[in-house]
Amino acid sequence: MNDSELDAIAAEVVRRLLSGAVRLPDAKLPVVTRGKSAEPVAFAVPPRPRASVPAAATAPARPLEDISWRGPRMLAAWTPAAGARRVADFVDHTLLKPEATRRDILKLCAEAREHRFAAVCVNPAWVELCARELSGTEVAVASVCGFPLGATTSRAKASEAGEVVSRGAGEVDMVAALGHIRGGEWGYVEDDIRAVVEASRGALVKVIIESAILTPEEIVKASAVSKLAGAHFVKTSTGFHAAGGATTEAVRLMRLAVGDDLGVKAAGGVRDCATALAMIGAGASRIGTSSGVSFVGCLGPEPLSLAELLKQPEAHAASCRSGSCAAPAGGQPY
Repeated sequence: MNDSELDAIAAEVVRRLLSGAVRLPDAKLPVVTRGKSAEPVAFAVPPRPRASVPAAATAPARPLEDISWRGPRMLAAWTPAAGARRVADFVDHTLLKPEATRRDILKLCAEAREHRFAAVCVNPAWVELCARELSGTEVAVASVCGFPLGATTSRAKASEAGEVVSRGAGEVDMVAALGHIRGGEWGYVEDDIRAVVEASRGALVKVIIESAILTPEEIVKASAVSKLAGAHFVKTSTGFHAAGGATTEAVRLMRLAVGDDLGVKAAGGVRDCATALAMIGAGASRIGTSSGVSFVGCLGPEPLSLAELLKQPEAHAASCRSGSCAAPAGGQPY
């Protein structure tokens, strides 16, 4: 894919999203090719939701009945496929504070075991401990590389990814080369991601693009390049950048860019159920948060259909906004 083709895809995705045009379920953007293999790379555009969701995580929540979920239909292991799902199935239970202690990590793993979250997400120093604590469960161990700046070399990121996988991580959340994204150096961005994918030796790779610092076109391009480089997820944020975390607009753009083929993870500022459900409604298939236990407490541990999950009474959203299921003051940025 050359730069002009990437520009055309990004412009078309943004135009379709902002224009509110209704697309057929099988509508696709133009098929482009990349490299000598000339394999087609199609970017599917799911139908646009019937109603919008909040403009940002901090905006007043709209009634949850207005949220219509659109997202992956194919990769059930990574995404909320048709059928009943628990809210815990969406949660990457996260603890990335640099001052986290062994006791904190053990508590995180105990909570993940109890509620059967999708994964725990920790810094590399704690991967072996988490792998031991979660052995024999279905909870994945995720770790980060190039975190939180994304500005180290590709070789360093690849080395870090290879090490955490060798220590027991099944998922790697890497920070993309943010400066190169902003500079439009897409070949470098693609090579940087591919180096981590290859070093991860089959582990699931999520690419953090720090969407709050990007234009809509840059969000789409970064997502498309992540797909070309072989990543399995695109992720909004580290949760540490001053510009902010996940928004529903960013999640929807990312979902439109990658179609049904990749997961989309919303992270950064998702601290209550109303916001989490809005992200799922926009197309997120994972939620990175430290508030997963309170989500389960609010929404319950039992499976719900997606329709039921997204149509909780408005009173629940009001309860979330009051702070009853928010992270404690002074807690995680996630």
